[in-house]
Amino acid sequence: MNELVDLKYKGFKEILISIFVGFSIGLSVIVPGISGSAIAIIMKVYDKMMYAFSNIFKKFKLCFLFLIPIGIGIIAGFGIGFVLVRLLLDTIPFITICFFVGLMVGTFPILFKEIRGEKSNMNGKLLFVGGMLVPLAITLISMAVGADNSLVGLSVGHYFLFVFLGVLVSLTQIIPGLSATVLLMMFGYYSAILNGVGSELFSDFGLIMVYVCLVIGFVIGILLFSKIINKLLEKKRRPFFFTICGLSVGSMLAVFLGNECVDIYKTWQTTDMIIDLCVGIPMLIVGFGLTFALYIFDKKREEKKLAEEKN
Repeated sequence: MNELVDLKYKGFKEILISIFVGFSIGLSVIVPGISGSAIAIIMKVYDKMMYAFSNIFKKFKLCFLFLIPIGIGIIAGFGIGFVLVRLLLDTIPFITICFFVGLMVGTFPILFKEIRGEKSNMNGKLLFVGGMLVPLAITLISMAVGADNSLVGLSVGHYFLFVFLGVLVSLTQIIPGLSATVLLMMFGYYSAILNGVGSELFSDFGLIMVYVCLVIGFVIGILLFSKIINKLLEKKRRPFFFTICGLSVGSMLAVFLGNECVDIYKTWQTTDMIIDLCVGIPMLIVGFGLTFALYIFDKKREEKKLAEEKN
């Protein structure tokens, strides 16, 4: 990415693609397993999006106009995801999580494509393993501490935690392969934050401040880390994606070790466990198939483009 990057839309098709990318990002805030950034990579929008975020003040009009369709998509995706996920998690939580993990597994080839053909060296392996250990470590620490997933009786320290979580959630939106909901599950706050939005929200100042802190952290993270990510894409693209691939694998494993899933395991009776596993595993495969199809689509498009260039 450089100063010559073109953020101007050349037609309605490009605007629709950006809306779809934004929709995927908005959906990924709520839906475990979907990576809006991975979709942005497939649609060839990721680098432009990072450039626009990191230069929003420097080139405000150009970047703002580029980001408007993405913003519209984010709002739509977030709203639909919120209603859909609450319904599914209330009725079939484990099966739903399996499906969403399948979506995560399906995005891995998209990320791996960025390092495919790269000479294997110790630095790359260390970055991959280090990235994989981060979400697993967060999950194990959360389990050991016994994360309080209640939003009642919060202390001042909790609100600083929610600002921090907002920053981390912003990272999941600009780093491919990571999921905001998986992150919140690892900390044990996903269900509480999802279920906190209701008729009683505006009558509870403490609850309102939870979401205010999350938004503040999210904005801080986007403005701060988009510049860093943009530089990494320019200077250290391969090492960056080695780390991201590790984070992605670690996140997949961490989902089933997190507090949210542990709470489900505790409620299992023998019949419930058999049903959840017999349905959940096929749904994981279905989720994988859906996002892997995007990878195949991207691969065929690249092959077609190369064929046209040769001719």
